[in-house]
Amino acid sequence: MNVNLEEKFILFPTPKETGSLPGEYTLPASRWKVFVPQSLTKVQDIIAAELTEAGAEGTEWLSQGESCDLRFALKEELTEEEVGRLNGCPVPEQSYVLAVKQDGIRLAALTVQGALYGLTTLTQMIGKSGRQTIPCLQMLDGPDVEKRVISPTLTWYAGYARAGFGMQLWNGEKWKAFIDWCFRHKVNALNVVMYGFWPFEFPEYPETVLRDLPVQTWCKETGQWMEVSFTHPNLLQPFLSEVIEYANRRGIDVYAYIGLNSYSGGYAVRHPEMRAVLSEELKEAGHVNNYDALCPSKAEVRQYLIASVKQIESLGFNGLVFEESEEVQWFCQCSACRNTYGHLPPNDAKHQVSVDLLKDYVRVLNPDTLVGVRWLREPPIVKEPDALKRWASLLPPKVNLFWAPGLEDDDREFIKWVNIFGRERIYSRNCEGSGFAASLGRIPYLIPDTFPEELSNYAFQHLRNDIAQFQGAANAGCKGINGYGFEWYGHELYFLATAQYGWNSRRLDQDEFLAVASRHLFGTEHGPAYERIIRTIPCIHETQICAELPSFPFMPNKYIGPEGRLYLEQCLDSAAAVIAALEAILQSSSLTSLQQECASATHLMALRMKAVAEAGIAYNHYLEAKKNMPENRELLRHFARKALAAAEEDYRMIKENYFDSKEHTWTGVAIGEYYIPMVINEYRKQFEADLGEEFASKERVAYIVGGESLPWEWLLEWGPKIAQAKPLAALGQLLPDDKAPVG
Repeated sequence: MNVNLEEKFILFPTPKETGSLPGEYTLPASRWKVFVPQSLTKVQDIIAAELTEAGAEGTEWLSQGESCDLRFALKEELTEEEVGRLNGCPVPEQSYVLAVKQDGIRLAALTVQGALYGLTTLTQMIGKSGRQTIPCLQMLDGPDVEKRVISPTLTWYAGYARAGFGMQLWNGEKWKAFIDWCFRHKVNALNVVMYGFWPFEFPEYPETVLRDLPVQTWCKETGQWMEVSFTHPNLLQPFLSEVIEYANRRGIDVYAYIGLNSYSGGYAVRHPEMRAVLSEELKEAGHVNNYDALCPSKAEVRQYLIASVKQIESLGFNGLVFEESEEVQWFCQCSACRNTYGHLPPNDAKHQVSVDLLKDYVRVLNPDTLVGVRWLREPPIVKEPDALKRWASLLPPKVNLFWAPGLEDDDREFIKWVNIFGRERIYSRNCEGSGFAASLGRIPYLIPDTFPEELSNYAFQHLRNDIAQFQGAANAGCKGINGYGFEWYGHELYFLATAQYGWNSRRLDQDEFLAVASRHLFGTEHGPAYERIIRTIPCIHETQICAELPSFPFMPNKYIGPEGRLYLEQCLDSAAAVIAALEAILQSSSLTSLQQECASATHLMALRMKAVAEAGIAYNHYLEAKKNMPENRELLRHFARKALAAAEEDYRMIKENYFDSKEHTWTGVAIGEYYIPMVINEYRKQFEADLGEEFASKERVAYIVGGESLPWEWLLEWGPKIAQAKPLAALGQLLPDDKAPVG
């Protein structure tokens, strides 16, 4: 791209080929005069809306021969040169040629979708131009990957581990605004997460719907927990079908991402007798059915699951993507399941059930409904080729993969999957850094630069590795990429990464991405400051400042002792600098609503990290004083009070800013994403033992390591192996015998 053009406009995703032409085009002072061929008249309203969003005062539609500001050309209107250039693109039907000349603008494409993508690039330029002139240029642009997918959350473990947070609380208008964002950044599919109680009407099984769910939320006015009744916004004012249609008109498919046999509505909560059965031996071994897998041998379960997928499809979804339940090394032990699947190892039994269920689903779904699955994810991560070939032969041909290995075995495992399943069936790799941020209690889990060296073996699901997975999928010629963007607020960079690396995967290295994406998000005035914020904001999980608590599997190290305190002091300095920078941004009167939301959410994260660091530092001082000056009780009280005050401040921010911040026990397993109550309680236990009743524990607090993390504790073993892997597919350095194409 022309350097001056890139610095001026920060177009995103970055276009493929841009060349400068002489002069500038003066933008219309009022109404735009636009010509569209007959095949584009069905999207005239979208064209007009996008031009208005960019600053146009209106649109006037002209006929073929009239002079106009913007002329669209499709099919027979294209020149031979334009057809040749477009057909040379990786995905011709989504590509376009944009020519800006002094006498007008021409936008040529093979399809309506290509024309709309060209329009979003043009309107980005107009919106960032100051609405006076734009430079003359010629651009050839199109994606590297056909399907660029983001997985946002409509419900996530709703009624099991949580009720709802962030995007899950949006109404229809907010979802339309998000779809506009996706359209303008050329994301063309949403894989909408719906785990737990259903966020839509289901007359056949009304008890499984997310209506009147009891939730304890914090009431700032009274300083108390209050039990309220929560109903999903789509059940109060249904918007889902309308939003799907809105997305489809902009070329965005919408898939339902649901459990294959777990978290399927509220069925497992309302009908616990239908859940998979644990034997006494499994219970003694520590297994729990926290993923609420249903018994696949019960006729009532099969009937319910079939009815569910038909109901979901009837809402207008373009596809259904199923996630295999995540329990590891155990399977339902009822007599029927033992008779049918008892000859198989537990993991293989689970996979066989998945195949059987997928065959049932394919039979009842419409032929043009996409079907996908996320499966085979348990250890051993490196699987024998014969085993993969067997599962590939059993999987219904229509079913696509929304998971393929990432981060493992120098990408050789990924290429093994490409060669066995076929790259045209792979829509996604292991890209869920944003999902881990949500699992970790919405802390700033972004880039590894802010992690200590000893965490490098475990902290591997972050933005940089997501980018490597996207690049590897593009280099290997996969059908699509899928960014598991579970958390929007303060984590927009994850969404921007999906947009960039599915469209132009080779243009930006990871440092360039942080620079360009930050400037695109916050403009040239605040973008450099936001980039520095992302590079320096500390990432501390609350369990890391308390030696007595179980470790979260992805953040196992403890900041206890002189080295731990020193690290926390460095984090405290970083947090203070980040907070000051964010407050300077937030004082600007020119922020858009999106910029305000992002900066405010990042500011809250930084304030929490400051409080966590202060609590950990004070606790370390307490331990040091107890060891060196145990008789100085006033000093011990000073540090104890300071540690508790900081920890309580973190908890105050959580309670007052997040809706479902109280632990949940609907399934009989204590689950929650906020760990600071456990820290406070453990601190109090020690302080009470040393200093007496003043620090008595105020309530019994259950140990919670995150319900969704229980089956993933094997990462404590596999983490170091994964950390040593290299993203060879992203680098274009595959082995000589690999058959997948490389960039």
